[in-house]
Amino acid sequence: MKKPPKSKEILPWSLNYRLKMRFSLLFFITISFVIQANSSYSQKTKISIERDGATVKEVIDEIEENTEFKFLFHSEEVDLDRKVSIKIKNASIQTVLDLLFKEVNISYEVDSRKILLKKEEVEERKTNLLSKSVMEIPQSKVNGIVTDAEGQPLPGANVVEKGTTNGVTADFDGNFSIDISNSDAILIVSFIGFKTSEVQVNGQSTIIVTLLEDTAGLDEVVVIGYGVVKKSDLTGSVSSVSANEIKDVPITRIDQALVGKVAGVQVKSVSGEPGAAPQIRVRGVGSISAGVDPLYVVDGFPIDNLQMLNPNDIESLDILKDASATAIYGSRGSNGVVLITTKRGKAGKAVITFDTYYGFQTVEKIPEMKNSIEQANWFLDGLKNKNLDAGNDISGPPTSWGFPVPQGIIDVLDGTNSYDEEPLNSIFRTAPQRHYQLTASGGSENIKYAFSGEYMDQDGIVVNSNFKRYSFRSNVDAQLTDRIKVKLNLSPSFTEQKSLPVTGEGCCLGSGVVAAGLQIHNFFPIQNEDGSYFNFEGLSTLAGVYNPLAVAKETQALENRSQFLGNIDLEYKILDELKLNVMLGGRLINTKGMRFRPSLDVFFNEPATGRDEAIASYNWLTEYTLNYNKSFGLHNVAGLVGFTSQKQKDEYNALESNLYPNNLVPTLNAASGITSGSSEVSEWSLLSYLARVNYNYDNKYFLTSSVRTDGSSRFGLNNKYATFPSVALAWVMSQENFLNNSSFTNLLKLRASYGQSGNNNIGNYQQFATINYNKYPFGESVVGGYGPGQIANPLLTWEKQSQINVGLDTGIFNGRINLTMDYFHSTNTDLLLNVNVPSTTGFTNALQNIGEVENKGWELALNTVNFTGKFEWNTNFNISSYKNEVIKLGPTGDPIYSGNNVTQIGEPLGMFYGYLTDGIFKNQAELDMGPIYNPGARDASRVGDIRFKDVSGPDGVPDGIIDNSDNTIMGSPYPDFYYGMSNSFSYKNINLTVNLQGSQGNDVLSVTRDAGNSGRGRVRGYAYSNNYWKSEQDPGDGFTPRPNDSPTGGARRPSQRWVDDGSFLRITNITLSYQVPEEASKKLMLNSLRLYLTATNPFLFTNYVSFNPDVSFRGDPLRPGNEANEYPLGKGLVLGLNVSL
Repeated sequence: MKKPPKSKEILPWSLNYRLKMRFSLLFFITISFVIQANSSYSQKTKISIERDGATVKEVIDEIEENTEFKFLFHSEEVDLDRKVSIKIKNASIQTVLDLLFKEVNISYEVDSRKILLKKEEVEERKTNLLSKSVMEIPQSKVNGIVTDAEGQPLPGANVVEKGTTNGVTADFDGNFSIDISNSDAILIVSFIGFKTSEVQVNGQSTIIVTLLEDTAGLDEVVVIGYGVVKKSDLTGSVSSVSANEIKDVPITRIDQALVGKVAGVQVKSVSGEPGAAPQIRVRGVGSISAGVDPLYVVDGFPIDNLQMLNPNDIESLDILKDASATAIYGSRGSNGVVLITTKRGKAGKAVITFDTYYGFQTVEKIPEMKNSIEQANWFLDGLKNKNLDAGNDISGPPTSWGFPVPQGIIDVLDGTNSYDEEPLNSIFRTAPQRHYQLTASGGSENIKYAFSGEYMDQDGIVVNSNFKRYSFRSNVDAQLTDRIKVKLNLSPSFTEQKSLPVTGEGCCLGSGVVAAGLQIHNFFPIQNEDGSYFNFEGLSTLAGVYNPLAVAKETQALENRSQFLGNIDLEYKILDELKLNVMLGGRLINTKGMRFRPSLDVFFNEPATGRDEAIASYNWLTEYTLNYNKSFGLHNVAGLVGFTSQKQKDEYNALESNLYPNNLVPTLNAASGITSGSSEVSEWSLLSYLARVNYNYDNKYFLTSSVRTDGSSRFGLNNKYATFPSVALAWVMSQENFLNNSSFTNLLKLRASYGQSGNNNIGNYQQFATINYNKYPFGESVVGGYGPGQIANPLLTWEKQSQINVGLDTGIFNGRINLTMDYFHSTNTDLLLNVNVPSTTGFTNALQNIGEVENKGWELALNTVNFTGKFEWNTNFNISSYKNEVIKLGPTGDPIYSGNNVTQIGEPLGMFYGYLTDGIFKNQAELDMGPIYNPGARDASRVGDIRFKDVSGPDGVPDGIIDNSDNTIMGSPYPDFYYGMSNSFSYKNINLTVNLQGSQGNDVLSVTRDAGNSGRGRVRGYAYSNNYWKSEQDPGDGFTPRPNDSPTGGARRPSQRWVDDGSFLRITNITLSYQVPEEASKKLMLNSLRLYLTATNPFLFTNYVSFNPDVSFRGDPLRPGNEANEYPLGKGLVLGLNVSL
């Protein structure tokens, strides 16, 4: 496929084969690092010391400075001031310690990088979690240190006296000091990612607590539908993103946290407008006309908009991908499910934290457009060719031609007008953003709480756009009795959004801010000297193209939204192994919108228009579930049965008027009357029964099976209910005897699953016959009347997905390398399509379940621990690929055309559709050879025009003529693969994190190609098209056609010239953070202080000529990959701090 000439490569390697090779090399290097680092550190490390008369402390400091060893001891037991002389070269640590303490009663233990020193006569004490006693002196104050298994301190570890609210947090070096009520107290020590330890004090004054991390993180708890499960027990395909991975990234929405983070989840940042949602697709697109977004569930409550939620309140996101995981959500699970868990309080004293950041953004990329001289010449040649085609004489001055050149163009070319400013610079700005959050958490063993309040204010990079959010959250956990536990979640929030019309599809839709900014000439100012707006629409050359700055500043589009989201969960322990959960929840949303477009000759020379909208939404949910969990020897069984119901009611009201006397007051009361209005009330309800059983034998053989039956108000009388089953198996081979003692493999697990889920996101009342109100001429009057709207379909039912998944989980080198691979194959049937029906019904079409689409692909996630110790380096990498194919499209199988996309059997959804190009006709001889577009007509192909490929004719064979028969697939919006990577580097209290996202092999169809590069010189073109055809002697680059004010040869027909390579690699963020040492924090009367600097979208590597290659037109599954001058992405810097009191 021939593409437009590429700009100079930004990367020294291509984004195709070489990119794959780079990833292979990176994988090999990472594996090599990990293998090297995995051997016993104490055995391979050699030490050389030559000291005479040095103190023991000086020798220890030298060892710690030059190695990764860390000494643990009590200063009262070890004489640090004792003088020693030591001279040794390339010796083991054991040899050095033998020499250092050979004359004193100090013994040592070396455990990897941890060295414990103690008096020989002191009895060592151990807890069942490797807690060790160093000293026994009955006192009420206990000092200690919390480390991991390698002796590295765990800063921020929680230490709580059991049964009280008395607790402290370990400092940056893992040290803590706590006053306890008695010498026999029990301390509960916890840290994220490690097993919680209960340590009996037993009169000790100093303790060392070593927390154990489960190998490969297998004991990590993963949220699944209606419950949680250990990661080691998973049988389905579930991925997780923790709060720690996104804590320093200034995102405005929770779903933005998934960018580049999860295998099998494609997140497209389609718009940079503040508050805008990314487009998320889990394992492809499986519907044609129903919803394709995943289901979001926040603390057990399903919702459909995440704009109101504060990302900093999130503890984790768990993404359910295969049908065995999503089937428990039945008719809403086919597009994947994202489970969002918010932060909860922990037992201990109150911790108050203040988070804030301030930064700015600018536009990530501005396309390289023609300068004023290039544009004027292009304009001149366009009119010259138009006159030549018409047979007009062009020997005289251009202003006297039959189709004259405007004097403004001549002024640019002869230097009279030297103005040359980029119009886009007038609408883009450096936009500040700020965020403040105050949180408080803590509590006792019986009552825990987490409260937060947030204010976020983000200005858009396009002038006059903004998003503000005020949010609050209260999560309370109460153990009322030994058997009753209650969770209460309340979250009110309020948003204010100021938006703009930014898009436009071609030269005739210049009303969008960005669209107009791309199209207007750069040799006229945006504003006149008196500050008024320049009237581009008044120019004959730019009729229909508005002044972008006027559109941005004078148009008003405001939306205020308030939400109250809350639920209460009551748990009653019937038996130790049997629990009843009852959850009641509700969500109330009120939205008010106001739009006003004034009447100005510079962009809307019609009466001013105002519109007010009000939307109220009420949603409530009830759930009753029984959970059973019991072990019988080596047999472990967990079961769930439940009942759930949900209902939503929406009320919509709108009024509009164009009877404003002037532009002074935008509210509707200023208009002399209302010209139109509408009102609507709709409801839907869902009733469900569900069950699931988890069984494993000896933690080696796992079985999970679930079933859900849904009844929905959205479907026909004969299909109100549907059942969605699933089954999954897993085999932990690494637990078998033949692998159990392997020093290489600590995890080898096979998974397989099959299940069904559905899609009920089709809107309300599609199954009913409807009556519409219309006005009809009756005599000399117009009267109102009612008539049929749509035909009833009592058989209307869910879209269904059946999916097979096969997976492999591996962990090697004691969990330093973890790899997860999955292959999936899903088939979506009963897709809803409008098909033609007999005219005897009185209708032309009806909605029926007749389509079918297939998705199959693979995904891989690799997590490695490359280095540990003082310097740490961790890498997370994921890569995914899938293929989409349409299997059925109704009884006739006719293609579906949507704009410049086509959906047809045997191909993916929404492929680009138009003419294939084969350069241009450089001379008359080439034109004579054809093929000719529209031969014999005024707009027939001429020398200098585009040469299209003759694909077919009316009889299915090429005929030498370019017409509608030659339209064919000309590009694919789907990537060969997409990927993401995160690297985290830490040294002492400094951390650097780099995240990236990329896509390879996808095309983008740019509608601005029609306006800017079709050969029509009236609107601006891209700079790359400067080398266009001028004559047979100067044919240019052989690809770019001649400009023509009246295009010929099909120059404005959709073709490959509109299609660009959309492959890209984007560094999404780089964060450098610094944890201020505890001593300095204490001087400031703070518990902790952390500073960070984050660069967002600092680098973009792509050959795409316009703003953002990661686009998709309004999320339409039938028009993917279309670029229509959407709101560009921003890049910027943010400085933030986190303070804990």
